[in-house]
Amino acid sequence: MREAFAPPPPSPTEPTSSFIPNENDIDQGLGQTEEKVNAKDRVPPECPPFLPFLLSLDPYTFVTLGYLIAIFIAMEAKRPEEQEAIGNFLEVIATNIEYIAEQGFYLQELEQRRQAKIAEIEKKELRNEINELKQIVAELQDQILSSSSATSSSPETNETIVDNTE
Repeated sequence: MREAFAPPPPSPTEPTSSFIPNENDIDQGLGQTEEKVNAKDRVPPECPPFLPFLLSLDPYTFVTLGYLIAIFIAMEAKRPEEQEAIGNFLEVIATNIEYIAEQGFYLQELEQRRQAKIAEIEKKELRNEINELKQIVAELQDQILSSSSATSSSPETNETIVDNTE
């Protein structure tokens, strides 16, 4: 099973007994909140109509529902070989769903890595462009400073024009 069904580890200040949980923190970290959220708001809109109910369940209810469904199916199949055949069939379905999900996670991870590499390349290119621009600005400043120092050191006469039109 996945780690989603494992209870969160107790904090150092809480009692370490797993049989007497702190009532205030029992649902912390398990997706349960005091506010009521519509099941349709908890899942993507592209989900089939029956999935919002299942995907919005907290872990305890999710597992309990699975146990109940297993018991009801096993009660319908009276003989153990029928129960085993149905169980194997459902296990094949579950395993294939897990394979599909794992492949989806893998492809998402590959896409995230690709996006990260692209972002890193773009950052590197921007840094290079910034360094080039800094170098050009420094060269322009040197040219301006050298041309201004050349004009101030040359003995040109500055004539003052007086307006005598009064």
